[in-house]
Amino acid sequence: MSDNMACQQPEPRPETIEVEQVLGMDMAQRVIEFNMDVPDPKPDIEQIIDVYVKGLEITKIDVISNKVIVRGDLSVKVMYVANLPKQPVHAFENKKVRWTRDIEIDGAGPNMKATADVAVEYVNYDFDVNNPRQVYITIVLKVWTRVVTTTEMDVFAFMPEEQMGEMETAGTQNMGGPGSASHYGEANVVVSGITPTAGTPMGVSGTAVVTGNKVNVRSGPGTNFPVIVQVNRGEMVTLKDQAFGWNKVVLQDGGTVGWIAGWLLSSDNMPSTFPG
Repeated sequence: MSDNMACQQPEPRPETIEVEQVLGMDMAQRVIEFNMDVPDPKPDIEQIIDVYVKGLEITKIDVISNKVIVRGDLSVKVMYVANLPKQPVHAFENKKVRWTRDIEIDGAGPNMKATADVAVEYVNYDFDVNNPRQVYITIVLKVWTRVVTTTEMDVFAFMPEEQMGEMETAGTQNMGGPGSASHYGEANVVVSGITPTAGTPMGVSGTAVVTGNKVNVRSGPGTNFPVIVQVNRGEMVTLKDQAFGWNKVVLQDGGTVGWIAGWLLSSDNMPSTFPG
């Protein structure tokens, strides 16, 4: 065998892989309004202390023609001062408040994969002293969904991998990463871990600092969205929104808007994406 033949490298052969592409993504609010009645034998209400929303979860995601239907449930707890001489504190709870929200995604079809995220945006209550056994609850949910399609692509085995931001794919690929608090089958449902209370602002605001090196800023919340630009450790960004464990931010130039993985940002103003 000649030296030329011995040193010759085999030609790389193409391999067929499946690649996910985002067909569409959108967000919609869901307003839930209902009465909660004090169960017997608990005493009447004199004053509401607070109303808590907990146990928020997504239970089912259905894709139909041009639309995604997201279903879930949550629990609501009311704490109050009882109308008794010693004014003891009592509480009662509604453990299964079901909700549904449909979101239009052009081109979506029944055989496509959809993911969803939900968070409480607002909680409030009304109490009439003339009706001391009933509280009127108002909850506003923010529901995100995105639909992905799978296509086949030929690649070469020796093709260098795309350079990505430091630890951008930590946790669940393309989804909420360490923030994943609930899963529905393979849909990788993401739910915020905070317990909202009445009168507490739930929006994402303030600033954050980039903690990774050469962090990708993408056009959407996930690694299957295109990279707009990269930012370096220590750069300050303005927080605008949150979905799937990612944060929508405005960069220091004031004009560039994109999404950064939440675990690559540090700020006291960011809601925790970890359960508990």
